[in-house]
Amino acid sequence: MGLIARYREQSAAAAPAATAPPVPPGYATGVVHHDAVAPDGTVTHHHQRFAVGRLEEWELDDRPGPWALVRQGDVLEPCPSDVASPERIGNTGLRIGAEIHPLPMVDDLEDPGFSGVEQVPDADLRLRFELTGSPTGVQRAEFIYRNCVRTGYLVEDWDTPEPGSPAADAPELAVSMTFRNYLRMRIGEISALEAIADGGSIDGRWTLMLLLHGLVQDPVYVATYRASTVLPAELGWWGEVAPWIGTDGPLSPSG
Repeated sequence: MGLIARYREQSAAAAPAATAPPVPPGYATGVVHHDAVAPDGTVTHHHQRFAVGRLEEWELDDRPGPWALVRQGDVLEPCPSDVASPERIGNTGLRIGAEIHPLPMVDDLEDPGFSGVEQVPDADLRLRFELTGSPTGVQRAEFIYRNCVRTGYLVEDWDTPEPGSPAADAPELAVSMTFRNYLRMRIGEISALEAIADGGSIDGRWTLMLLLHGLVQDPVYVATYRASTVLPAELGWWGEVAPWIGTDGPLSPSG
């Protein structure tokens, strides 16, 4: 429990302002592996074991785990909960075996598979998309659909499109979902509607909602998502429980 004690000591002043959930999430059960990359390039391997949302073990490892969340900084670097900059997201990765993969949603932003959808004239949409509880904090992206073909990029905040730009006259829709549900949606474990209904939100005209719903059900979209790398389930929920490690909230281990 050495790492837990050290973390509690240094993070006491930065405890979450929000009230902890009364019951830790039952799905937060498993082992999360980490690679902490120091400024000089030195990598420290460690793992955390959770049971029903509670941290039960946090130990250093003398060898890499089968996979790991790769983050820059010290082993005790806290999980951020604010809005993540594109740079922060880009500097965080996922190691599976010996290969480093970009963290979702970076890995599908420029996937050429999405451009294969059949074009529909005037099917235009500007989507403000947000993922909460990710390992980098809140992720935001803007997607522009022109004739159903999308272009997407990460943002820290959404700006009003410049007059004359492709997005200036496109109607707007806002969607939020948890990072965990985003990963589950990509592999087909749940539908997009289920992903939004469970801890997410949607705001916009019903006609735009129908347009987006039709797009994500398109066989091209489904096939592209299914071709994404299957990621450890623990990666999905770690960002939800990590901010409570070392605090006096109910996710802290006893002792």
